[in-house]
Amino acid sequence: AQKSGDVDKVVVVAITDGRANVPLAVSEDGEVLTPEMQKDKKALKEELIATARQMRGLSNFNLVVLDTENKFVSTGSAKELAEAAGGRYHYIPKADDASIAGVAKEAIASFGLK
Repeated sequence: AQKSGDVDKVVVVAITDGRANVPLAVSEDGEVLTPEMQKDKKALKEELIATARQMRGLSNFNLVVLDTENKFVSTGSAKELAEAAGGRYHYIPKADDASIAGVAKEAIASFGLK
């Protein structure tokens, strides 16, 4: 839609606990998810950050990351994701539908969109 000119700006709102658990090969190529794939957290994180860096290079593309991870066991992955994509990061400690909607609405408005 962006290439055809139908859409000017794209804003993706990602709600995450920061724990990647399914590699792209499973969703894109139809590979079977194995326990080994899920255990390789380093590879999953590298894939996530590499994808975020690709997003950063897209024109008129904005990422908003809403982090719902418990800070007691935080890995910081959601913040790294936002930074790699050149996006915005918001921590929502007690994520419920109202708080997520409110933060998402604010973030979208900050890009000049309604």
